[in-house]
Amino acid sequence: MVAGPHIAGPEVEASIGPRRTTRQRRADSRAVVGDGVSVANGAESTPTRLQRFLPIAAWLPRYESTWWRPDVLAGLTVWALLVPEAMAYAELAGMPAETGLYAGLGAIVGYAIFGTSRQMFVGPSSTVAILSASTVAAVATASDDYIQMTVALALLVGVVFIAFGLLRLGFVSVFMSRPVLVGFTFGLGLTVAVDQVDKIIGVETPSGNFFEKLWSLIQHLPDADTATSIIGFVSLAVLLASRKLFSRRVPMALFVVAGAVMLSATFDWSAHGVEIVGDIPAALPTLGLADVSLGDLVVLVPGAIGIVIVAFAEGYGISANYARRHRYQIDANQEMIATGVANVGSGLLGGFTVDGSLSKSAAADDTGAKSQMAMLLCGAATLLTIAVFTPVFENLPMAVLGAVVIAAVWGTFNVTEMRRIWQIRRGDFTAATAALLGVCAIGILEGLAIAVSISFVMLVYRASRPRMPTLGHLPGRRAYASTDTAPMAIKPERISVIRLDAPLFFANAETFQDRISEIIDQDPDGIVVNLETVNYVDVDGADALRSVVEMVTPLGIALGVARLNAQGREVLRKAGVYDLIGDEWFFASVDSAVRGLKAAPRPGFRTDT
Repeated sequence: MVAGPHIAGPEVEASIGPRRTTRQRRADSRAVVGDGVSVANGAESTPTRLQRFLPIAAWLPRYESTWWRPDVLAGLTVWALLVPEAMAYAELAGMPAETGLYAGLGAIVGYAIFGTSRQMFVGPSSTVAILSASTVAAVATASDDYIQMTVALALLVGVVFIAFGLLRLGFVSVFMSRPVLVGFTFGLGLTVAVDQVDKIIGVETPSGNFFEKLWSLIQHLPDADTATSIIGFVSLAVLLASRKLFSRRVPMALFVVAGAVMLSATFDWSAHGVEIVGDIPAALPTLGLADVSLGDLVVLVPGAIGIVIVAFAEGYGISANYARRHRYQIDANQEMIATGVANVGSGLLGGFTVDGSLSKSAAADDTGAKSQMAMLLCGAATLLTIAVFTPVFENLPMAVLGAVVIAAVWGTFNVTEMRRIWQIRRGDFTAATAALLGVCAIGILEGLAIAVSISFVMLVYRASRPRMPTLGHLPGRRAYASTDTAPMAIKPERISVIRLDAPLFFANAETFQDRISEIIDQDPDGIVVNLETVNYVDVDGADALRSVVEMVTPLGIALGVARLNAQGREVLRKAGVYDLIGDEWFFASVDSAVRGLKAAPRPGFRTDT
C-alpha cells in the first residue's frame, strides 16, 4: 500500500515495524549496496551516473582484500556446477555442447560488469534453454538455420531486455503471479525431463507434447539399451542422492561427469553402443553476429518477449531475495539491462539465451560470495576450460548429460509449493494447474501464453473486485475499523462508512458505484467514503465519484470523502468533481467526516457548480 500524505490522528490504520538497533544501523553503514552507493560512518555517497549504469565502477575500487578468499571459493564452486550443466543445457537448446560454455562465459562476465546483485549468477538454465528450443524449432528449416537463429534469439532477447531497462519497465517483474510461475515451471520441468529420458535409456522417440512423449517412451521401453540405461539411471540416482547427502558446495555434477568420462575412455563405451558427446573444439569463441535476415528476426520477436517475461520474473526474484537477505539494494531496471548485456554477450560468442540460475546463485551464497568478483573469477575458469579442457569431455555419454539435466530441473517438481498454494487459495491453485497442464498438453510457447494470460486475467479480476468493508467506531476512541475484523466497532447512527481498499480506477469503477447503490438502498442520511488506501485515481475513477454524486444528490443524502491524498484531490479538481462535491465535504479523518455530516444543517451537495 502506498500511503497518502501524513494525517495525524488516532485512526491511522497502519503498522510500523520495529525500530532498528544501533548494531543493525552500524552494519548497514558498512554495506556497499548493489547499485553502487557506498556508505561509511553513516555518510552516504551518491553514485555517479556512470556508476549507476556501470556498477563495477562503484564496487571494484572499493573491493576489500578480505573478500578474496570467499570470492575465489564461490567462483570455483559455481564453475564446477556450470561446466557440466552448461553442456547439458546446450543439448537441451539443440546446440553443440561447447556453446553452453560460450553462453556461460559471455553471460557471467556481462552480468558481473552491469549487474547489481552480488550473489546471483546469470548463465544457461533449463527454463530458457527449452524456451529457446521451442521458439527456434517453430521457424528454423535446417540445422545451420537453427544454430544461427538460436544465436539471433539470444541477441534479440538481450536487446529487448536492455530496451525494457532503459525504458524503466522493471515493474514487469511482478506481472506473472508466483502461483502461475510455479505451475508453469513445474510443467516445463516435466517436459524437460521426459525429453531427456530417451537419452538415458538409449532410444529415439517422436516429437510431441509431454503426454505423447511419455506414452511413446512407455511403448519403447522394451527397446532400451541395457548399458546406456545402467549408466544413465546410476548417474541420475547419484545426483539425486547427493542433493540429500551433500551441500550445494559439493560439485557432484562435475564429479559424476568426470567419473563417467574416465570410465567411458577406459572401457570404450562408445564401441558398446553407448552414445557419447563426440568432438568438441578446444578453441576460443569468436565475436560475431548471427547470419539471419530481418524477416527471421521479426518472426522471433514474440518468443523473445515471452522469454524476457519468464527470465526476468525468475532472475529478479533470485536477486531480490539475496539482496533482502544480505541487506543491500538492487535496481530492477539495471537488472534488466544487466541480464540483457548477459544475453548479448552470450549471443556474440555464439551461445543461446540465458537467465538467472537459482542453483548456481545458491551455491555462490553458500560459499560466502561477497561481490561480483566471484563471477569474474568463474568466467576466467570457464575461459580456461574452453581453451584447454573441452576435449576431455568428448567421451562423455549422452545418458549422463541427460541425467544432469533431469537432476537440475528436479527442483521444479515443487509438489510442496503446489500443496501450499492449494491450502492458501484454491483460485491460485487452479491458475497454477492450468499453467502446468497448458505446458504439458499444448506446448511450451502456448503454455507460456496461457500462463501470462492467466496472470493478466487474475490481475484484472482481483482489481475489479476490491474489498470495501463497512467501518465502525471503536468504543472510547476516535478510530474506525472494519466491522468484519473488529466486531466491537459500532456503526454510526444513520451514517454509513465504507473504505475502498484499492486504487479507484477503470477496473473497479463500476463495482464502486454498485457498492454505493447498495448503501443507498439502506436509506442513510449520509455516506462517508474513506479513501486512505487509494493511491491512484484515474479518469474512470473520477467519473465514478461524479456518478455517485448524481445518485445521492436528488435523494438528499450527504457524501463525505475522508483521507484522500493530494494526488487524488488534484485528479478530482481537474475532472471538476472536487468542486461538485465541495471542499467542505473533504475531511482529514473518518471521525471528522462523520461528525461533519451529523452537524450539517441539511444533507446534500452544492448543485450550482
